[in-house]
Amino acid sequence: MLKLTDRADLGVFYDADAARYGDQGYTETVTRERFAAFYADCPSIGFEADGQPIGGILFDGEEAHIAVLPSHHGRWALLLKPALAWLFALQPGITVAVERNNSRCLRFLDRHGWQRAGERDGDLLYRLEPQGGTRKTAYPFRRRARGTVSPSTEVAPCTHPS
Repeated sequence: MLKLTDRADLGVFYDADAARYGDQGYTETVTRERFAAFYADCPSIGFEADGQPIGGILFDGEEAHIAVLPSHHGRWALLLKPALAWLFALQPGITVAVERNNSRCLRFLDRHGWQRAGERDGDLLYRLEPQGGTRKTAYPFRRRARGTVSPSTEVAPCTHPS
């Protein structure tokens, strides 16, 4: 069973990123401890499958960063609708940066009404507004997730250590 949790497990988030960027020297540049310290104060939401953390979303005040363990790629999308509700409670529009070679994610975003919003550092930027997308619904996804997390009404800004 898939569900959302109140916070992302930063260790699992790091593992998901390391799996994605491992061939680029990610783990030599960014340690688990440095990653956890950098994102500790950021609002986040976790994804679980059968009681085990599989990834989540971090929001740094400007962009949403989504990471999922490779073993669950393509299987966590049922959580996106309630995760978007949480994100839209933090900010009315959400931007994500996607690597050009992440064709599965790019197809998903295009198919579900995210708008291309430019490029940065070789990544493609996508944006979604609460009433955006081609379906003109609050959240342009048809499936229902089995877990929900209530968005906090007051969220402290993400502060990074110097």
